[in-house]
Amino acid sequence: MHHFGKHPHISIEDRVFVETIGGDLTVKIENNTDDGGGLYSEPVDNADQTLDDAEIYYAIVGNIIVLKVRPYQENEFRYIVYNEKIQQAKRIDSIQHACVLLPDDHGLIFPNGYYLQSGEYKTFELGLENLLFERQVKAPNGEDFLYMFYNRLSGVHVLLQYNLIEQRVGTPLVCNGATFFRGGELVCFRSQDEPQKHHAVQIWQTPYVGDDYVAPSDTDSLLYKIGNKEIVRGMAECHELLNLIEKEDSYANLYVDLVKLAGDVIDSYFWIDKEETANLKEPLAEIRQAAAAAVDEFEKVVRVRQNTNEQTRQVERATRELIASINHKRFENINEFVQSLAALRRTRGDIIALRDLRYVDATLVDTLEQQVADYTDKLAQRCVQFLLQADALAPYDAAIEKHKATIDSVQKVADAKKLEEQISDSASELEMLIEIVSNLKIDDATQRTTIIDNISAIFAKVNQARSALKARTKELMSVEGVAEFNSQMKLLNQAVVNYLDICDAPQKCEEFLTKMMIQVEELEGRFAEFDEFVVQLTEKREEIYNAFESRKIALIEARNKRAAALASAADRILKGIKTRVESFTSINDIHGYFASDLMIEKVRDIVEQLKALDDSVKVDDIHSRLKTIREDAVR
Repeated sequence: MHHFGKHPHISIEDRVFVETIGGDLTVKIENNTDDGGGLYSEPVDNADQTLDDAEIYYAIVGNIIVLKVRPYQENEFRYIVYNEKIQQAKRIDSIQHACVLLPDDHGLIFPNGYYLQSGEYKTFELGLENLLFERQVKAPNGEDFLYMFYNRLSGVHVLLQYNLIEQRVGTPLVCNGATFFRGGELVCFRSQDEPQKHHAVQIWQTPYVGDDYVAPSDTDSLLYKIGNKEIVRGMAECHELLNLIEKEDSYANLYVDLVKLAGDVIDSYFWIDKEETANLKEPLAEIRQAAAAAVDEFEKVVRVRQNTNEQTRQVERATRELIASINHKRFENINEFVQSLAALRRTRGDIIALRDLRYVDATLVDTLEQQVADYTDKLAQRCVQFLLQADALAPYDAAIEKHKATIDSVQKVADAKKLEEQISDSASELEMLIEIVSNLKIDDATQRTTIIDNISAIFAKVNQARSALKARTKELMSVEGVAEFNSQMKLLNQAVVNYLDICDAPQKCEEFLTKMMIQVEELEGRFAEFDEFVVQLTEKREEIYNAFESRKIALIEARNKRAAALASAADRILKGIKTRVESFTSINDIHGYFASDLMIEKVRDIVEQLKALDDSVKVDDIHSRLKTIREDAVR
């Protein structure tokens, strides 16, 4: 599937991504078309080819993805083996003529080496080419496998023996012919370039015995009954588990694989817990338990590593782009020097910040920092030589003169602040130039003095421009400030009137007074530079406080009058209730009266109104009197 973008690529089942454009063959593990970088890259002959021009074939074997790629207008295919677990890619062109699967999907074997699922890779320097696969010989023990490769033209044979338990290939045997005998004897010979009367023949004892060959053994033992092939498969998986334990944390899904493999071994072999097999179930169970406990923590570590790697890649890419940009500049004016030196300083700060990240590649960070430091020193030296020219600081001089000429035409405070920022930027760049000159080892002291004097002269003009701009800003602020202050005061007065209108309780008076005081404080901070405004705000603060305090007192008085009127009404009603209940002759009549009479409900309504007025004293008094009347009537 083709994925298009700034850096398009071809997806290999969304597991790895390949492209041959931009001058190189790149293998990537992220589906990111915005970035052209990858984990493996090598140049191609034709840099102008498109995504469709290359021929790409692939085969997937477990964690291994074998790529067969021929870039545009190239005669030979390139063979690349990518491993998902370790996220590494290697070019192995020797698989072109022969590549065979190892038993139980352990990996690949080819004429001069092998590549395992775990990422283990080894080649042998045999000096032989164009070897084809001839045949595979299996040992009856189920442990050893022999792979025979040969060259049709020279008749040379290469014999590679793979051990299933150890998961490795022994030393290759190179010969011109070989044959096996029933007892496992391997007879091989080497031809010579010159004719000879006598020829040396090598005889090796191997496990590749005949099918009807029976080795002496104890037929009563459990191991014999289990069978050698079954034991070999179990030992091979145990050895694979040991290899995983030795892997670094960067190995993808390491602890998940440990849990799965340990569990599979325990569940697959009934004899794993027998005494004759050293009770391997016990250590396997401990391995599975420890790996399961580490899975969650490992996922956190993986996320941290990924984040660190991503930040490191971004800084590394930014550093590379900055250095490339500097290399292409001609540096014909001082601004280019200043901008490049400032960019190098910022980049060095970003690199130093990487040291605080967990799991960062300290060696890479040191290399990047040293690279930036070297470029900074070289560029600083060139900058000093440039500053010795008579017109080196002419751009700053012209900029300051332009700023000074602009000051009188500034009509708004906002424009004055923008101009102040521009002048400050120029001053900062001049300060950096002085710092560069001061830190460099310049043999000729007169050169250092000349440069600093020239920069100081520009600094004097900068300070003059700052003073003039400050005076102009103050003048503008006095005009704009009065207009803004008057509008703010009008808004403040309207807010006071509005809040006073909606204050219907003493608590709201306090709440709105607090809001108004905050607004006054904000205005004091905004107009702190104007002494006359501070006096007005102080007077306004007092005025607002008095207004809300008066409103609060009025509300309290009104509430007290209302509470007194309600209490008086309740008193009259309670007297009537007392007179009425004294005439009742039965308890049921009394209870019925208190449950349904309108006068009782009226008293309760008055109590609720007094509660709303927060007069708890009168509420308790009325409750007490009503209860007393009821109890006296019952008695």
